[in-house]
Amino acid sequence: MPLTGEAMNSRPDFKSFEKEETERLRDLLPASFRPLISVVPHFGGEALLISRRKAPWQPQGTIAIDFRRWQGIPQPQRDLLFLREVGWLGNRNWLQPGFYQSLALMGGITTVAELSLQHPFSALLAGGITALSVRQIWQNLNRESAHFDADEFALRRAQFRGYTRQEAAQHLADAIEQVLKLDPTDILTALRLQRLRTIARNLASTPPSGNA
Repeated sequence: MPLTGEAMNSRPDFKSFEKEETERLRDLLPASFRPLISVVPHFGGEALLISRRKAPWQPQGTIAIDFRRWQGIPQPQRDLLFLREVGWLGNRNWLQPGFYQSLALMGGITTVAELSLQHPFSALLAGGITALSVRQIWQNLNRESAHFDADEFALRRAQFRGYTRQEAAQHLADAIEQVLKLDPTDILTALRLQRLRTIARNLASTPPSGNA
């Protein structure tokens, strides 16, 4: 019978596992990500992993893991789940260079300048442009292709850690179904699983997004 979360947490070696696993996961990170991403434990709630930035405009972020549940997951699935979360967090950078980021910055500066000059109409116009730009940035960060981009990031990084692309796709698909237990009838989840299964069968498959 599988150990419950309470039993695993009471084992003398649990803290040792938590420390060693944290160090191991940090080693999976690309070198450029290590100063920016912290791996910390979290307890309670349904989420296995929680990723968040200190602030939307800051590059630093945290990935919190429920190590009580994490301990019972096969290591290959842990690797792919973690790398996928890293990819998801990395893609959700409000300040990554882009047209709408530049437009929002210019609009914000113009709004402040026009307000200081007491030009309310111009300030209102610039503020509207800023708001629309921020809205578009938010939509881009939450677009469906961002999920495929995060999957692709995990597959590519896993190949640097000794997995073949096919093995990585299989482990990630298994983790989505068996560990995260995402609804397979959800269209987005079904499309992700279909793509991963196709890659696992060693058939040609290209990422839906050109910037993966």
